[in-house]
Amino acid sequence: MSLIQQIDALLPQTQCGKCGHPGCKPYAQGIAQGEAINKCPPGADETIGALATLLKIPVIALDTERGTAPAQIAFIREAECIGCTKCIQACPVDAILGAAKLMHTVIVDECTGCDLCVAPCPVDCIEMRPLPGDVIPVVSGLAHGAAQRHARTRKRDHARQRYEQRKARLSLEEQLKQAQRLARTQQTRIPTVAAHNPTTPSAPLADAALKKAKVTLAMARAQLHKSLKAFGHPPTAPQQSQLIQLQAQFERAEQALAQLEQRPELSSNAPLAPGADVKRAKIQLALRRAELKKAINQALPSEQLTSLNEAVTHAELTLAALDTVKA
Repeated sequence: MSLIQQIDALLPQTQCGKCGHPGCKPYAQGIAQGEAINKCPPGADETIGALATLLKIPVIALDTERGTAPAQIAFIREAECIGCTKCIQACPVDAILGAAKLMHTVIVDECTGCDLCVAPCPVDCIEMRPLPGDVIPVVSGLAHGAAQRHARTRKRDHARQRYEQRKARLSLEEQLKQAQRLARTQQTRIPTVAAHNPTTPSAPLADAALKKAKVTLAMARAQLHKSLKAFGHPPTAPQQSQLIQLQAQFERAEQALAQLEQRPELSSNAPLAPGADVKRAKIQLALRRAELKKAINQALPSEQLTSLNEAVTHAELTLAALDTVKA
């Protein structure tokens, strides 16, 4: 591993920003460039000692001007939650479940205690509570200490993985939005074919071209939806690249069909609209949200809640893409 990776592996991965950086890895980069090692309140003395050992420099006291950050987790008073989703957007590790206008709840095992969700809450229904002590059987003092260190290392690695997955998901969503905006812009600028080509083909040839364009569009749409359903959430980098290509292929097919339908001899033909797909996507989204709400009320295990929340997010992305095509 590089020095930055080794330093980052020792940081607590709360991504809280109390060090003055937007996350643990940027702080690791700063330390590698000579920044002080005592700016991490969540890591406190343990992290300072580990960093000092790694870098072979003296141990220094924690910079208390940045505050303290004891082991803690977020707790949402669910009866007061209005379902605004602001805390979900603020959480750096996707540890909060819920959807718009539905009650939110914190996945205790995933919360890093960064407290970034507290400030955005408009109704102040989130509070930080002390984290329960590690449940590790004490065989001996040495064994207990080693078990605790191992547990903390696993928790750090898991938090880092969830943080990176969230960044990848947000990046994919932004790319989809940009592609959709580009598609809308291009559609408004498509000139009529008749203005550039006064000669029109015969009716049989025009009908054949229109049918071929519809089939091409249907196949592109089906391939895109199949990939969205088959890929993981968030998708891997190769899958993300493939989704972008499929989205561009779908948009080209849609534009080609729109150009054909603008021809005078085809004006009587009804345009191909993804209305049925949009309706089906809305039904799927409603079903996924209902399943999530039911699971939250039944207090199902966090693994099931996470899976259902990802299904809701996937359904929302699918509906957003179809709404853009319809517009």
